[in-house]
Amino acid sequence: MALLVLVYDKIRQSFFNLQDMNTIYKEYQDFIHNVDVKVEQLTKLHADNMKCGRGCDLCCLDFSVFPVEFYYIKEQMKQTAPELLAQGTLPASESKWCVLLKDRACSIYPLRPYICRTHGLPLVYMSETSDEMELSFCEENFTEVDDDYFEIDNVWEQDSLNSELFMINQRFLAQNPQLNLDPITLIPLRDLIANPL
Repeated sequence: MALLVLVYDKIRQSFFNLQDMNTIYKEYQDFIHNVDVKVEQLTKLHADNMKCGRGCDLCCLDFSVFPVEFYYIKEQMKQTAPELLAQGTLPASESKWCVLLKDRACSIYPLRPYICRTHGLPLVYMSETSDEMELSFCEENFTEVDDDYFEIDNVWEQDSLNSELFMINQRFLAQNPQLNLDPITLIPLRDLIANPL
């Protein structure tokens, strides 16, 4: 009887862990949906000044992401791109390019992380060295405008969304103490392929 209770408790705990995981992944999906809506609005607004599109890979670098994004993408890849996970260990590389870039296109485009969704847009964020806001965008974009073109309504305010993602990640880590990760840990996207299990 004690063994039956122990097994039941483990099954019950697994169910609640799965339920918690689904909740946090749903929260991440909602975050990404909101990001995509705003990205689409800004992309339309700046269509005449942006050259981003399939085949442009200047921003497709070897990024690292929060664990919630890494594990969400990994779970989704098991369903949608198992052949990528099956590649196994990658050879050591000094390449600055993302390993998920194939033929100058993202091989997991619908699953790409937050950072990749905002590339090319005019990003505004607090400087790390002063109390001033900084503006950043791809060197291929906005070549025909000056800084006066940019206003609070036509830029991507990065810090508040970074903070929102950080908090989602904190909740993910709290639900997954077995990962034993520091709150500011970032995981390289290349580990999706290098460590497929």
